[in-house]
Amino acid sequence: MKIFSYGMDQLTINELKLAGFTVVTQNVLPEPSQTQGQMLMVTSEQVPVSGLSELRQGYPNSSILYIYRQKGVRSYQAIHMLCESLGIFFIPPRATSSAIVEKLRYILEDEHEERGNLVGFFGSGPGIGCTSIAKLFARRIAAAGQRVILLGLDLYDPGFDRKTAISLDRLRPRMTGKMLQAADFESLVKQEGYAYLPGNFDYLSVQDYQEEEIEYLLTQAAGNADVVVADFGSIPESAAWYVGMQKTALRMMVTHPKHEYRLQPLMELAGHMDLHPQDFQWIINRSNVEEMSSPKNLALRFGSEILLELPYYQPFQDSLPLGKRELQQVDDKVHALLVSLGMAPEARKKGIFQ
Repeated sequence: MKIFSYGMDQLTINELKLAGFTVVTQNVLPEPSQTQGQMLMVTSEQVPVSGLSELRQGYPNSSILYIYRQKGVRSYQAIHMLCESLGIFFIPPRATSSAIVEKLRYILEDEHEERGNLVGFFGSGPGIGCTSIAKLFARRIAAAGQRVILLGLDLYDPGFDRKTAISLDRLRPRMTGKMLQAADFESLVKQEGYAYLPGNFDYLSVQDYQEEEIEYLLTQAAGNADVVVADFGSIPESAAWYVGMQKTALRMMVTHPKHEYRLQPLMELAGHMDLHPQDFQWIINRSNVEEMSSPKNLALRFGSEILLELPYYQPFQDSLPLGKRELQQVDDKVHALLVSLGMAPEARKKGIFQ
């Protein structure tokens, strides 16, 4: 199938061609007879939302992929709904080129499994413990014999108490210029068996980060570690959060029943990126704090699986003070995680694969 592209940037077109797609670049909308049985890919900069109905009528026998470019967390749900009603495939703002490739593969039912090594941690709200639990998993994955890099990608919180010689904002010029080397990852902070890149200390630059920079960092880190753990934080309006949702092989949502009202819009937002509640593993932090709804009821309501429940701890320094039983539970989950990434064999216990 040919893809007729109107309004897409050349870098994305190159990525599509590298992925094996036949892309025909257009300066104007092609004739409907040309795209019959093919795909038409257009951006909102070339075809406004008001022109979608007319576009669908003009190309009744073509698949249409609409790439909406206006950024904003709340501005595009209605546009997505309109596209669904018109039979038009939708790509939300901040989508990376790799996300567009995956969407095309999904549309064309192209079976292409790419097993990654990126584990992403997302929080349902600031202070929920996303960074602490990402560090816990990084530590236990390293203890299982894997080379681990932990990336602090919560652009609103560096996740570290003091400024270090290397951090996300200090590494950013090398990300922008696509000049990262193995030496950059070797110079990361050594912490409890893993290499750690503290996050962004320059708060004024939060909105300046670009999706391509974050995607490049993740790709380079993946080639320098067995497992990359990334703390994407709890605030969706950042380039890192969006890229993390698109790129991670496993998505961990750190939450608590009291955040039920937060989870609803977060799951709706993930839905616009073709993600569903079953695509997330939930970690219930402070599970022993009394709430009206239980963790189990919360998970049943949304249709997600609970990976782990951790109790509330008094203020601690950097590592959660887990007991022996809790640590064994974490290690069991870490082993399951490594099995799913193809990095550990299934363990047989009493005749049952674990």
